[in-house]
Amino acid sequence: MGRAVDVADRIFLETTRRFAPARLAREDVSTALTLVQVEPGKPIADLGCGYGRHLAAFVEQGHAHPLGVDRSALLLDEARAQAPSAHLLRGDLRALPLHAGSLAAAFCFYSSMFLGTHADAVAALREAARVLRPGGGLVLTTDNPLRLAARPHLRYEEDVPGLGRIVEESEWDAKRNVDRVTKTLRTPAGENLSATFSIRYYAPPRLVELAGAAGFILRRLEPEAPLTEETLQLIALLEKVP
Repeated sequence: MGRAVDVADRIFLETTRRFAPARLAREDVSTALTLVQVEPGKPIADLGCGYGRHLAAFVEQGHAHPLGVDRSALLLDEARAQAPSAHLLRGDLRALPLHAGSLAAAFCFYSSMFLGTHADAVAALREAARVLRPGGGLVLTTDNPLRLAARPHLRYEEDVPGLGRIVEESEWDAKRNVDRVTKTLRTPAGENLSATFSIRYYAPPRLVELAGAAGFILRRLEPEAPLTEETLQLIALLEKVP
């Protein structure tokens, strides 16, 4: 199990930092900060911070010492280089190593909370509510399930200089609202690495139910217009119930 987790973390790191430019992280953070309206200097956290691309963007936008939490030692090592002024903690999002009411705002980009079962998602959201102050905001960014359902089977393949051959295949399970993504990397040295990620996505009505079960209310959802298959992602502002 440990070997599989290490491989998954390595594949995530090597592929994401090549296909997700810093500009995108800056845009994510700018949008999230506009929604939550938290002042610089207030305690904030990126839950599931990965290798720190969003932490670096928080620092650029005036939040000098954001907190990053992730379960992966490999990714946290990279985050230290990406955002040296950030505070980093290794931990499970379902059992955050933080005191109750210690955060003014929290952020979770690209469904990092929703990599497990539905029960895991509820547990992670409840933990986020626990560590937020009353009235504190949680910004979630997540893919649009209607868009995924319109293209349930996808395959992508590319030779990436310095990395190797990447093959990515995804399968959308409409009954479980889970996108199962398998990434395979063949390195120039001939090493074959493969990992599968199961990511859970919630349509707005289910997201409202999930938030309520965890102690949040949905304050805002972007876009405000009805979803279509062309809507790329959802951005939700949840507020801890006082």
